[in-house]
Amino acid sequence: MKKIGIRMKTSEETMNTDLNKPLIRLKKMLYNLKSTITKIGFGAVIALFVGCNNNVENDAASNQKAKVGIEIIESGYDNLAPASRAVSSNSDNQKSVVDFNDCGASTELVPDQSSKEPATRAITGNTHYTIRFYEGSTRVGELKGRMNGSTFTPDAGTSNQLFLMRGKTYTFVCFNDDVVANGESLEVSLDKAATARIGRQTVTTGTTWAQETVKIISKHAGVRVRTQIQAQKHTVKDFKAKFLSNSTNIPNKVSYNPVTGVYTTLSTAALAASENNSPNSTEARYTASGYGKNFSYTSTAPFHYLLPGTDAKNLKMDISEGQIFWKNMEGSINSLVSAGKVLEANGTYTIAVKIKPYFTYLFSDGTTGLLHKNPGKTPVGVVVDPVNHLAAAIEEVGNGTKYKFAVEKYRSVPTSTVQVSNSDLTIDANKYLAQFATSGYDETWNASYTSSNVTGDKVKGNNPDFPAFYAAGRFRPSVALSGPLASKKWFLPSQQDYFHAYDLLGFAQDIMSIGSLTQRYRWYGYLFEKAFTDAGGKSFMTTEHDGYYWTSTAHSGGSRFWPIARELYFPSEFSPFEFKVRAFVLY
Repeated sequence: MKKIGIRMKTSEETMNTDLNKPLIRLKKMLYNLKSTITKIGFGAVIALFVGCNNNVENDAASNQKAKVGIEIIESGYDNLAPASRAVSSNSDNQKSVVDFNDCGASTELVPDQSSKEPATRAITGNTHYTIRFYEGSTRVGELKGRMNGSTFTPDAGTSNQLFLMRGKTYTFVCFNDDVVANGESLEVSLDKAATARIGRQTVTTGTTWAQETVKIISKHAGVRVRTQIQAQKHTVKDFKAKFLSNSTNIPNKVSYNPVTGVYTTLSTAALAASENNSPNSTEARYTASGYGKNFSYTSTAPFHYLLPGTDAKNLKMDISEGQIFWKNMEGSINSLVSAGKVLEANGTYTIAVKIKPYFTYLFSDGTTGLLHKNPGKTPVGVVVDPVNHLAAAIEEVGNGTKYKFAVEKYRSVPTSTVQVSNSDLTIDANKYLAQFATSGYDETWNASYTSSNVTGDKVKGNNPDFPAFYAAGRFRPSVALSGPLASKKWFLPSQQDYFHAYDLLGFAQDIMSIGSLTQRYRWYGYLFEKAFTDAGGKSFMTTEHDGYYWTSTAHSGGSRFWPIARELYFPSEFSPFEFKVRAFVLY
């Protein structure tokens, strides 16, 4: 810490009378004091004198002068978000929810985790400080000087000494030149919010001659705020946005009372819009969020500097570009904090903008849309392919009952005219999608997809020898269907149908880079899961063996869909095995 020392030198003064010797000794102590400036280490130490009282009857020890050192250090920002201190739940963690094209933004004031600056630091640079001293509400002195490195240089004509009384309470206040003194008030304008500093410390001087040191922590007069996009999956592109206000009630000048330590707003205005762009997320794909479980992907904007007394509910963000899910984000978050939250001096705040996907649902009347925009409607399926009008039921067939793909007699007999052989298990995605991209609807309801080896009804959805197909074809949601959906046929989905769900709901990026049909494919499994559970549907992922579902695609028997949080794959299985069934529908 840079220390400014004032060391007193005493010269002998000849007195012209021997009258009243105690009084002469007192005068020599008060008048024969000279000082020089010396350099020392971090911050600023200014040596002051604590004066003795005027009682000439006091002994020599009680009349000794005492030094008070003042040490100035600069504070980092205080993390004043809700989690960092005990506060009322009514004023903190206030949330605001806003709709964008395909997602919702929930905003919340959170601790600023990315700020790593130290709690205090030495003063750096050529900094000019004024130090004022108060006894009660009365200013009793002032020192001014410039600090550069480890050197303190007092202003020309500024006194180097100040007399304080022992056993008295004083308030020490320091401020830099970005603070304007207006009488006893200290004023800060918005354009100086990032650089203005004020420190305050109240102490009681000692009653002995021993040196004391008073530390004054110089704090930011302003406040800093930033926004951070948070998501459960990686962002697709950079964000372009503006940071502004929704009212004219933003403080643009405040006054600080050095006696009370209280800031008062002098004037307000609208906050001019400033750039609030933030880059694409850099966290590892899939794994960083635990496969879509946590809000771990971030896009952080720069800090904006405001004055204390700013209410966060008056802050606004306009987003013009950015993508996390399927569409570009474009719109406004009109209030970054939903209820009043007054920001404090020297505080650092992060407003988390948590983005969640809006999934499209199939309702019991045959219409589709977002849940929150269709109050009173009952969802029965999740749309997994909006182009081809494909939806997956939110309920399991038979409430989790397990079924065989086919009865025992078809264990080693090809049952489909589109049979995927073992040699086909290493074909690339384009070939697979071109040659074997069958629909579960056809494999369930079209007789031409059934081989001549099958006896009885060639429509598997009507043939009890194919229990998984038969159960899927007779599935009906637990609520009554109406409109065009009432006459639609449900079916056992193919691998291709599940790939649509994997791609659209699980936000997989490598669907067209399949190296093997039996390899495991990474995805955001918890987001896939969320699409169903948000609508009150049955979870796909339970325990591993309870999470197997039949597909309609025929391998050496059948094939199953196995979703877990981190990945999924489609291994072939013998047809007499029993797995669960999830029905799909073309709406």
